[in-house]
Amino acid sequence: MSFTLGEVCLKIDAKIRKGNESYQVNSLKDIQNASKDSIVVFIDKKYLNLLKNTIANTCLTSEENVSLCSSFENIIISEDPQLSFALLTNIFYPRKLNFPGEKSKKFNNSPVIGIGSKIATNVMFGSNVSIGCNCTIEENVVIGDDTIIDHNCIVYSSTKVGSNCHISSGVVIGSQGFGFVNYQKEWLQVKHIGDVEIGDNVYIGSNSTIDRGTLSNTVIHDKVIIDNLVHIAHNVSIGTGTAIAAKVGIAGSTKIGKRCMIGGMAGIFGHLNITDDVVITPKSNVYRDIKKPGRYSSLFPLIEHSLWKKISILITKLDKILNSFKK
Repeated sequence: MSFTLGEVCLKIDAKIRKGNESYQVNSLKDIQNASKDSIVVFIDKKYLNLLKNTIANTCLTSEENVSLCSSFENIIISEDPQLSFALLTNIFYPRKLNFPGEKSKKFNNSPVIGIGSKIATNVMFGSNVSIGCNCTIEENVVIGDDTIIDHNCIVYSSTKVGSNCHISSGVVIGSQGFGFVNYQKEWLQVKHIGDVEIGDNVYIGSNSTIDRGTLSNTVIHDKVIIDNLVHIAHNVSIGTGTAIAAKVGIAGSTKIGKRCMIGGMAGIFGHLNITDDVVITPKSNVYRDIKKPGRYSSLFPLIEHSLWKKISILITKLDKILNSFKK
């Protein structure tokens, strides 16, 4: 795929500081592996030595770093090089699912379905849907336009997936939640009869699981991005634009607001409410509601629970203790 520098700048809202707008570029590469017709991106000065040795003719950078890139034949300036880099990855490498499949004549809008996939007869597909190999899509599922479901995924009955979503390999959506009642010294399962609703432009990473609701639905709103190996329990609601890193576990019936960022391996207790614009740092444990936007952490070494209860009380009184010492 090839573009002129002029075309590239229009697509990423950048400008040419040096060079010819008709110059052709055919790829985006890292500094070490670039070819002459690649674009390289220079953001971090710690890579300056590598920059001096690259054979690429074109560099994308910021105004403050342009003097360090003077040896390039072509220089593109962006106010936000990190954003421009993200846009370039989509321009040169548009998402697609490469697999042995064919258009299905049995379904509306004829989705592409990979070898070994099992699709119930009453599934509703939008246009330009791709289903990878060895997937299972159960009855009454709805999948919106331009959505990709990678290989080895399971979408259980009555799940709704929006448009322009990407469900990575190994994802399970709509499985039974972890609900049990101890009855006569045995565990009696609570049947979950709710569904899962996934909005538009949602990304779900490999081997993540989203449980169906108990009676009402589990809901993932628009533009949520979820990393690999994330577990979302029954009746959880995740607000628009929230990002969740790998190995996060969210217990049942917790409501997470818009534009939140949850760091890797964080654990969030059940039946909580987390407001909009909250950042939870990696490995934190969230055991209470968060009502105010901001950055939250709860890192602490492992100790006996009885001691932790005493320390947690003292932590909340540290200001008073310090004031008493000052006096």
